[in-house]
Amino acid sequence: MSIPSEHLSTLRALGYTETEARFLYLVATHSGYFTQRHYLAFAQQSKGHRVHRLTTRALDRGHARISFFARNTHVYNLYSRRIYDVIEKGNLRNRRRQSREMVHTRLMILDFIIAHPDEAYFETEADKIHYFTRGLGIPLSALPARIYHGIKSVSETNRYFVDRFPIFIPGPGNVFSLPPIITFTYCDTPGTSFAAYMTHLQNYERLLRRIDFNFIYAAPEPHKFDRARAYFSRQFDPPNLLNPRRLLRYFELRRLWETQRTADLTHADRDFLRDTMRQFKAPKFESAYLKWTAGSLPNDEIQDLLKPDQAPKERHFRTHHLPEAYSFFFTESSRDYRTRELDDPLIHDSIPSSPTCEA
Repeated sequence: MSIPSEHLSTLRALGYTETEARFLYLVATHSGYFTQRHYLAFAQQSKGHRVHRLTTRALDRGHARISFFARNTHVYNLYSRRIYDVIEKGNLRNRRRQSREMVHTRLMILDFIIAHPDEAYFETEADKIHYFTRGLGIPLSALPARIYHGIKSVSETNRYFVDRFPIFIPGPGNVFSLPPIITFTYCDTPGTSFAAYMTHLQNYERLLRRIDFNFIYAAPEPHKFDRARAYFSRQFDPPNLLNPRRLLRYFELRRLWETQRTADLTHADRDFLRDTMRQFKAPKFESAYLKWTAGSLPNDEIQDLLKPDQAPKERHFRTHHLPEAYSFFFTESSRDYRTRELDDPLIHDSIPSSPTCEA
């Protein structure tokens, strides 16, 4: 990653060393949160006095605030507007308090960035929008978005790529052996559920089906890699699944469902129908289904339906083993952390008052 020299200079002017300035730039740009372990990994140091010097400076200057978790673990939030302003990223939401689940994910995102610091990341929402809409000609409506409603007004604002997962173009000789095309990542928190990962792919599907891309699934639990790969394959329609028998079975099961004959559907039938409803949702399949139910769909037309509309897209899937699961999020309380916010009253007393943030 190439950090503008003027941004490093402004961070050093706030009292930080060159290494500290580089680290704080990564935190502000990609995460907003860090632990002492992150800085030691970034600085390639094993002794704690360096990280103590950094955290003391950040806290004393009002650039960061600290939260205490189980096993005496400290999580720092780089929240000072001044830090973000001097690197021209004043609009980033990384400085804000986030839910525990989001903080957990942001720490893993920072792990990924530190492990791969030399990639050409798209750092801001504007950078990503410009690349896809101007560079690749993708309509804005195809980008993953979330609508935010104004607190004191009826206004609505669309924000894009709000998950903040790293997006980059791999350089030559990258450790993933990926071609130099746009690369998406997903950092998965520990646990058995794949619901969030599946939802993420569905949110990005309209964009991903239009382009060649790489996808990296990152998690601290390698045993999840095979399942993540399998779902990715199902989501993006491997060519060997596009055959007349599969399409006709979809039509038959769909008719049973729509005619309320659900008692005739086995669990396997329901799973098959759920998968193929995503696969055969294009208008041409909808039209074919109506013809089939009317008894007017010839076999040669079924074959034509299964011919690709365009050349197959280039897609590459990789996995990455993240170094830390951050189990202290789970041992902090017997309750699931996803039900509580960082600043909720149950843990508010564990967060000391931060010094006044510099203007």
